[in-house]
Amino acid sequence: MAEKQYGMLIYTGRCVGCQTCVVGCKILHECPGGVYLGRLETVGSEENYHVQGTYPNVSVTFRPHLCNHCANPLCVANCPTGAMAKRDEDGIVESDPNVCIGCGTCVQACPYGAPVLDEERGIVRKCDLCRPRIEQGEEPLCVASCPAEARVYGLVGDPSDELAALVAERGGEVLLPEEGTEPSVYYC
Repeated sequence: MAEKQYGMLIYTGRCVGCQTCVVGCKILHECPGGVYLGRLETVGSEENYHVQGTYPNVSVTFRPHLCNHCANPLCVANCPTGAMAKRDEDGIVESDPNVCIGCGTCVQACPYGAPVLDEERGIVRKCDLCRPRIEQGEEPLCVASCPAEARVYGLVGDPSDELAALVAERGGEVLLPEEGTEPSVYYC
């Protein structure tokens, strides 16, 4: 069990679908071609940016995705080399590129689709919650760069932390709770 657990609350009603979080993450982590460590979906549609309803009552709701930094990550449990690991000091789940063999077992195990195969480098990559930025006292880039302020980052389960208070107050819900992974990313 991690000493503390970083996580995030995402306000889907505030997200405007601009993908600043997705593009910023891709650039920061120098991901090649089609490798993205985060993604955006349109809630209720297989097609992104699909507007629902009929004029004048139309709506579109976006849901950004990133690694859920689970308390019980299936990617870690299924990694055959130990490359995928959960840090005890902060609960961040990350992949060690020096140990990863690019087999994709973690990709198949994750119910959230967070790990992605970087075929160019022959390894699996995933959101590390911008650990280097956190260690320098900064927010993850997706939080800091969101023009709609749709993301709040902090400590899960710490009642003195803004994130924990907002999750309780706003009724933040996790995706796929039936998987038993105990995700640390909440949506409201």
